[in-house]
Amino acid sequence: MDDDVLLQRHRGLRTRDVDELRAGISRRLTRHTLEPLGHDVAFDAQLAEVRIGPIAFVYAEHSGAELAAQFTDPVSYYDVNLSLGGRNCVSHNDGDVLVDRTRAAILSPSTIARMHLSEHYRQLHVRIERHALERHLEGLLDGPVSGPVLFRPAMELSGAAASWAESVVALARDLDRSEGLAGNPLVLAPWTEFLMTALLTAQPHNFSDRLEDRATPYRRRGVSRAIEFIEANLERPLTVTAIAAAARVSARSLQRDFHECLGTTPMAYVQQARMTRVHEELEAAELGSRVTVTDTALRWGFTHGPRFAAAYRQRYGVSPSQTLRGASRITLA
Repeated sequence: MDDDVLLQRHRGLRTRDVDELRAGISRRLTRHTLEPLGHDVAFDAQLAEVRIGPIAFVYAEHSGAELAAQFTDPVSYYDVNLSLGGRNCVSHNDGDVLVDRTRAAILSPSTIARMHLSEHYRQLHVRIERHALERHLEGLLDGPVSGPVLFRPAMELSGAAASWAESVVALARDLDRSEGLAGNPLVLAPWTEFLMTALLTAQPHNFSDRLEDRATPYRRRGVSRAIEFIEANLERPLTVTAIAAAARVSARSLQRDFHECLGTTPMAYVQQARMTRVHEELEAAELGSRVTVTDTALRWGFTHGPRFAAAYRQRYGVSPSQTLRGASRITLA
């Protein structure tokens, strides 16, 4: 990785004040405390950010003091922390990761971490919104994702992972060029899908086996027939017996095949597919329309409001009403 400072055209903060740096990072990532260890009058820091759809690059560097950071809120997104110079010891319930030029750290949703940053540290955070990565994975799997993607926290920068990190830095450099290709939305838009797909294939996580199976002709025909039937009849009452009959297999075989192929049950698949339809309708609703969360949820079979709202927030990271108001819509910036 090159030693040049990244994202200079997008710099939003230059400061000698640790509290100002903390506030700037908290607005872009997660709220935390930030304490200097051996604070020096020569402390200096800068911060830059650029957003590409559901992905944000946040570049930060400081010098003059080691820093100790403690998250006060859990992470609600996916965060890949790359070192461009110096070290960062990231600690959480899954252990410690020493971030340097050979290793990155990945924080998955709900993580609360501590960090110890070296005196001279340059870092690039790749923030990926949870709902975007999980919906992208659903597309790759052709099936629902029932919970957050839990990445292995330590990302060894070799092989495919090194290629991913190098691609991130190459894109960040191009974003600094006034006439770079990344300035063209037609060029920039496919980068989001590439970065999410490449990360999901390069770094192990709890859905890696399913993703590897999906890359091979593994799907049983009964599962495929069942999915086609489910997707075509989501607005109707569905039972395992009816789905199995449409798939021309026994109910027991259907349960087994869904578990082996998709890691879920037929009825859990139905619920996740209906949740997707609710999200799509709320997201597509125009401001001022008569679309309501309650009516949309009821039409797709969600009769218990609090349970629906909790499951929706867990999956998409926002409430249904926030989606309806447009809070989850993300555009190129």
